Amino acid sequence: MLAVRLYDVVLWVHITAVVIAFGALFAYPVFLAVVAKAPIAQRATFHHAQIAFSKRITGPTIGVILLAGIYLATDAKLWSETWVTIPFVLLFVIAGLGGTVLRKGEEGLVATAEAGDEGGYTAALATLRMWTWVTIALIVVALFFMAVKP
Repeated sequence: MLAVRLYDVVLWVHITAVVIAFGALFAYPVFLAVVAKAPIAQRATFHHAQIAFSKRITGPTIGVILLAGIYLATDAKLWSETWVTIPFVLLFVIAGLGGTVLRKGEEGLVATAEAGDEGGYTAALATLRMWTWVTIALIVVALFFMAVKP
């Protein structure tokens, strides 16, 4: 009979939550480039969807990542490991960026698109792209530590 430990189930939940929370962010650079070519009046709809996804999916799923990670690190007594503490800290940084600069950038894109302000939209888009890449880089660093365990 196949024996499944609670630890393994929680690890699966943790990994699945990371994919759900952050997977779409890796597509944002492509999405943003495509949306920026659409007529400005049509862009706000996409950015409303970004904000809704962040509020309804990414935010709550970060909570699942955190709780599952705490269980895993505590159960296996891994809190002293660098490959646990660095991603743990980065999760808070990433969540903070998502709730502040990324959200503010998305809201700026909505406002400028709805106002028909192409110049403002271009400036807001440049800022959001930069913070998107920073956030993606931090996620990749966290994944590196979790996978390689240096």
